[in-house]
Amino acid sequence: MDKASALTILTMEHNTLQMIRTATITDATGRAGHLLTTISASMIALGFVAQVVPPAVLLTLMLVVFAALFLIGLATLFRTVELSIEDVQAGLGINRIRAVYAELEPSTRDVFVRQMHDDTLGVGVDSGQTGWRKARRPRLIGTALGVSGLVNLVNGLTSAVIAGAAAGLLGAGLAWSIVLGSVVAVAVISGFGIALGRIGRRGVAPITTRYPRNHPN
Repeated sequence: MDKASALTILTMEHNTLQMIRTATITDATGRAGHLLTTISASMIALGFVAQVVPPAVLLTLMLVVFAALFLIGLATLFRTVELSIEDVQAGLGINRIRAVYAELEPSTRDVFVRQMHDDTLGVGVDSGQTGWRKARRPRLIGTALGVSGLVNLVNGLTSAVIAGAAAGLLGAGLAWSIVLGSVVAVAVISGFGIALGRIGRRGVAPITTRYPRNHPN
């Protein structure tokens, strides 16, 4: 295949992958926005109801409503993780194509300001995670600050409300309800954070690395 044909094919694939990244980001932020809107509307409704019902009824309503919100949050969380995996896969492809560009036309090698390494670290650098390089686990911090990390945090807070409402219905005082809710929130956020990190690593594992950071490019 001649160089011109190769560049045409690579350019088309580059544009396709870029559109995929745009679509995944739009979908993920849209889903997270819908989740936050639903939670906000539910809290406003509960605020009005709290003025006319006794505490036991309010706690029961909170338990039911936030349990439903937690289920919605779980669906949102797993979908945003899938979208994050798809986004990283597209980013790996773009970085690989950029490296091939430099191989086909070496004079362009110094022109690119984005990464030419098709590994997750290269995609992370392109995502602006360079500020966390001195951290012990910079990729974990970058993931926690993403859309899936935000949804995981919201789900943890939702689970805290569920635990607190359940404790209140069982006769626990305010202090114990807050303590129980805090423990549940930390457990849910940490547990799902670890699980989602493993899912993400498995999602990008099938993609081999051809241009690692020690590559001449």
